Amino acid sequence: MDDQKILASQEDFGNVSVCPGGVVHVNLVHLSIKMLPSDFVKFCDLISHARRNFDAPPRSGGKPVLQVVSPRVPDDSGDEEDK
Repeated sequence: MDDQKILASQEDFGNVSVCPGGVVHVNLVHLSIKMLPSDFVKFCDLISHARRNFDAPPRSGGKPVLQVVSPRVPDDSGDEEDK
């Protein structure tokens, strides 16, 4: 790892480095990813797009409504009125 060039680092989170062979290494606390430079660029675009959508303001149109749905249990009494 001494030959790797650190591209970015954040203490207690992880780093991104590139080795002499050109492979990009994304090392997070519990995850490591190795990818080719072209895939790294696609990955960055994907994360950037996700970040923009994550910060997007909530849609207008009122408050969300919670609807609880319970399954209909058949009545064993033999009444056909509810059907």
